[in-house]
Amino acid sequence: MRNLIYLLGCLILAGSSYANNSLPELGDPTLRDFSSEAEAKSGEFFYRTLRANLPFIDDVQVNHYVSALGQKLTSHAEGSSRNNYKFFVIASDTINAFAGPDAHIGINSGLILRANNESELAGVMAHEIAHVTQRHLARRIDDQGSNTALTLGAILAAILVGSQSPDAAQAIFTTGIASSYQSAINYTRQNEYEADRIGIGILQDAGISAQGMVGFFEILLQESQGLQIEYLRTHPLNTNRVSEAQSRVRESGGNGRTDSLDFQFTRARLAVIGARDPSRLLLAESALDTPALRYRQALVHTELANNSKAISILQDLRKQLQHPWISLALADAMQQAENDSEAGRLLRKLHQSFPGYLPVTLAYADFNLRTGDNMRQTITMLKHQLQTHNKAGIHKKLAKAYFQNGQIAAALESTGDQYLLEGYRELALQQYENASSHEDASKSAVQRLQKKIELLKEN
Repeated sequence: MRNLIYLLGCLILAGSSYANNSLPELGDPTLRDFSSEAEAKSGEFFYRTLRANLPFIDDVQVNHYVSALGQKLTSHAEGSSRNNYKFFVIASDTINAFAGPDAHIGINSGLILRANNESELAGVMAHEIAHVTQRHLARRIDDQGSNTALTLGAILAAILVGSQSPDAAQAIFTTGIASSYQSAINYTRQNEYEADRIGIGILQDAGISAQGMVGFFEILLQESQGLQIEYLRTHPLNTNRVSEAQSRVRESGGNGRTDSLDFQFTRARLAVIGARDPSRLLLAESALDTPALRYRQALVHTELANNSKAISILQDLRKQLQHPWISLALADAMQQAENDSEAGRLLRKLHQSFPGYLPVTLAYADFNLRTGDNMRQTITMLKHQLQTHNKAGIHKKLAKAYFQNGQIAAALESTGDQYLLEGYRELALQQYENASSHEDASKSAVQRLQKKIELLKEN
């Protein structure tokens, strides 16, 4: 926490210095001071501060599902082409979701676990996407003036960090840094009504039932009696707002998909990931009346090293459903049971059946990295994924594969790409410079690296 307060102090000094320089042309002509570059910097500080101070869910399948659902929704949101949305999940029991600077949208695992179906989660996400498309946060930052544009991202992140921990909140607000900025993330009722209206339209266009948004609002109202729900601090909610949203849904028909197996499996994974004592999640055989509960039961057995039991459940479930997550869980249980031959066979078959599916590619890559096999194939698979999923985690695995294959310069470059996506520009620059001077760097690689180095130094 001391590091967080120190970071905020440094950022205020850096932001004041930057504000004295001329700002580039604005990306949104309706904003006076908050330029596209300033918003990108603010978002970078926001994400880095959260990442350094809160536990994130790094599970590949959970993140892939949430990002895929988010991208489905943004593809139906007007004006989304100007935003590069980043969706992530924070490991927290509290019910919360937020849209930070530069289209960073975070969702607490507690919110996903409390949602009953996919349409309820999608309703919250569509609402946050609407805040981005309508530039609600950007306008509030712009109202603060250019002196705070760069630093506000980290300050807002600090407020969110404080919301997860009473001790952290007291430390942050004692400094006086964050107290004057709490209002910047408290949306007005007008903002909320607008985000509801636009979010409902996004859901309908995406083919997802807009009733889910109203359903989750009703849950929040019911559970807020006598309780302080973090989501409601920044998103004011009352019965009038719920009634108006319900009326809009009725007028539009409210048709669309309500749930998916992917959502239910995601909830199952989060329940096990967040469990302090996974054994408490075990259910009697008679209670395993849905595929998601049987899947969760198998994951718990794997966590408890009851591998034979997990394998038995997953093999039976696999006969009923051809879902890749079942096979991935089965391969994981087999590896824990030290049956690498069967796990490898299963992962190879999965890769052939789902060649472009990120969770399968990364699971197969992890297996190869652990066993030391098929490095060239692993490099090819990961490079192919980067064409559609430019993610830090893929670059990290690619760097390992290059290193195991003896391609040191390429490994250094991939590590630099990872750091750059994570917002660590100085570390990225260092890796690129090391890669460009390494003896095994090709002439074309050196030229490519020099361009990356020049771009980083210019910005």
